[in-house]
Amino acid sequence: MKKLLIRIGIVAVLLVAMNWVYSKWFYENDLQAHSDMVNLPRQVVADSCRIVYLGESSNRTYGWAESDQRKISDMVWTYFPNLRCGDMTKDASHAEIYYNMLKIIPKESSVETVVVTMNLRSFDAGWIYSRLETALQKQLVLLRDYPPLVNRFLLAFKAYPIRGEAEWDQIVSKHWKKDPIEFPYDFEWTTVHQWDSAMAWHGWIDPQGQRDDAMTDLACHYIKAYAFQIRDDNPRVKDFDKIVELCQERGWNLVFNLLAENVDKANELVGKDLVFLMKMNRDYLVKRYGDLEGVTVVDNLNLVRDVNFIDQNWTTEHYYAEGRHLVANRIALALRELYPNDFVDDYSVFADEGHFHFGKPISIDAQQPYSYTLDLPMANLREDWEKVNVSFMVCQSGLANEAVLAVQWYDSEENGDARYYPIQDEITTVGQWDFATFALPVDSTLRLAKHFKIFVYNPSETPIQVKDLDISFRPAYMKPGVKGESER
Repeated sequence: MKKLLIRIGIVAVLLVAMNWVYSKWFYENDLQAHSDMVNLPRQVVADSCRIVYLGESSNRTYGWAESDQRKISDMVWTYFPNLRCGDMTKDASHAEIYYNMLKIIPKESSVETVVVTMNLRSFDAGWIYSRLETALQKQLVLLRDYPPLVNRFLLAFKAYPIRGEAEWDQIVSKHWKKDPIEFPYDFEWTTVHQWDSAMAWHGWIDPQGQRDDAMTDLACHYIKAYAFQIRDDNPRVKDFDKIVELCQERGWNLVFNLLAENVDKANELVGKDLVFLMKMNRDYLVKRYGDLEGVTVVDNLNLVRDVNFIDQNWTTEHYYAEGRHLVANRIALALRELYPNDFVDDYSVFADEGHFHFGKPISIDAQQPYSYTLDLPMANLREDWEKVNVSFMVCQSGLANEAVLAVQWYDSEENGDARYYPIQDEITTVGQWDFATFALPVDSTLRLAKHFKIFVYNPSETPIQVKDLDISFRPAYMKPGVKGESER
């Protein structure tokens, strides 16, 4: 027995010595070769950053012809010029990657606040079991909570999920076929597979009544990306929970940046049922994390209009400069609550041509039925503007069934006509703010008018509040940008 204990002791000493030698002379080279994401947290620590932004390609992607090519995070920092701030941006990242990068930052660093990107699509099976996951998981092996030598053995024996593209695709397909989607009302399809197949079969029909194969394909992408429901057992929920726990342990403020999705396109291509699921998932995240001590959720879901999404043939969160400005502004306003004396208003936030915004809330009812109104001469509209995306926030004390989005037009004699779009088709919630979005035609009827108006109209006795009336003109079909599949 004594000899056995001596042998075990010798082996233990040897292992400790080998681990020390490996850590001293070889570990860093392996980190740089296999887990170079470690350099991102190291850099923010070296720079003594007080605020750190974590994001994926949405943070750094810009339009190739843009003069303003700054990251979202860089735009945020302009509001806090006297604070040391930095970002950790890695393409295709999700909550598990963010958690592992945050773990590397020591508690005694200068970090006080972290802003973490919360991408709605990352909760979907298509991202959780992405083809990119093998490479991402390989990067995490050397960062596990074991001695470095143990991690190196795990890496050598490929202790991470190794699957080919076909295998990952099969897992995703399985989830699309079996994971239920449930509505509080009658809906024909119960899985993504059923809904996607129906869209592919029936097709997306253009205003002339013709099937458009390209738009049908895009509509199917939207269904596969957003037709899911976040539940407590979702792997991403568990990852975000771990981020919350880590930040609370370290005493860091935590701001979740719930990214803007192209709800305009989702509504136009698929309809209000898909937007309903997007709202439901947004509500789940806001409810789960929004009331936690030290945690803020910035809800940007409906913030960016279709015209400001770079990728028009895929589902990404890549925005042109105006969109990045808008998201950065919302994050900065949340950070102002933590750093009121360091906040400096950034007057460079701008609106692109054809974009109009009325932010202040207004209550409208039978006594005062009109919201803020855009009154635009037709001469001001470019010839290629054939669509207008209209979005606004509504809070109703009861179901105002007569409330509508109104488009009125007038000739030179001020004779006019109008179209009305019922708000109840989009919003049925009571007692809380919710958004509606519409894609309306700028057709020959309007082109013949002298000017036209867009506003929310509520002639009922039930008052509603309206704010953030957002109107954005665009071509009928946006030209495709760079497909963002490889970057997520």
